[in-house]
Amino acid sequence: MDIYGLGTLAIDVLMKVDKLPSADGFCIIKSSERQPGGSGTNVIVQAARLGASCGFIAGVGDDGLGKDVLSSLEQEKVDASQMKIKPGMITLHTDIVIDDEGDKFIMLNMGDAFGALQEEEVNEDVIADSKVFYTDLLPYAPAVRGLKIAKEHGVKTVFNMQVGLGTMEGLGATREAILDALKYVDVFAPCQEGLYGLTGTKDLDECVRILREYCDGILLFTLGKKGSVAYDSRNREYRASCVPVEAVDTTGAGDSYMGSFMCAYYLRGYELEKAMRFASACAAYTCTGIGARFSPDLAAAEKFFSE
Repeated sequence: MDIYGLGTLAIDVLMKVDKLPSADGFCIIKSSERQPGGSGTNVIVQAARLGASCGFIAGVGDDGLGKDVLSSLEQEKVDASQMKIKPGMITLHTDIVIDDEGDKFIMLNMGDAFGALQEEEVNEDVIADSKVFYTDLLPYAPAVRGLKIAKEHGVKTVFNMQVGLGTMEGLGATREAILDALKYVDVFAPCQEGLYGLTGTKDLDECVRILREYCDGILLFTLGKKGSVAYDSRNREYRASCVPVEAVDTTGAGDSYMGSFMCAYYLRGYELEKAMRFASACAAYTCTGIGARFSPDLAAAEKFFSE
């Protein structure tokens, strides 16, 4: 397949509220709906919607939430044959609270099925037959095994650090472990919180200097309203502005960016800066609707990009 993913998944309960509450405050829920989500599966779904053949592996429970995850992947034409169903366990899920400005906070219920994925359950043949291996490095041990397999077989690797260092450490991936994994990575794309926590600085030049001790691939930083910046192996800098839109919900914008970036850069052969601009357009499109899966198909993405 084109892209094989190992990482986080979830069922998201989206609650629209009048305002985000402060400490000891309250808000009024205006509407609520349930959608498939999880940053890892969101990235892969975006890639699949752009025409990539994709597969995914993670652990889910045999509960209703797990069945919803599997069903959503199959509906998006993502190969779910390697997904591991853990009897009697609870599937990872989230509650996402969004205000009228599109700002949000997320409450995560890890359950116990997700962390039960074992290293030996990662299929070497499937990764070896892929063009790109994608992970957010969770769960850590199976993800690192996937990265090692990919590098051994010449498969391109992308590590998208979707959360801050504190969350990664809480899920079993220490700073030292994350940095050690970077030697297997062709594209390292941390979120702002992850980048600053990992390097201990907000100075991008210093971030690059620190990370270069561990990673000789592309460093790709998404910076919200400031767009994105990348550094190739020679530390040449590339920038892409964000696409201005009237944001309804920013949930999943970063996921859309990564899924579309991989398609543009590795599958369509775009140069780095053009791939970043294409990814920015897809991320902007996602912000114009509700939910992390409000991401474009190929026709919508190309139209939005050209405009």
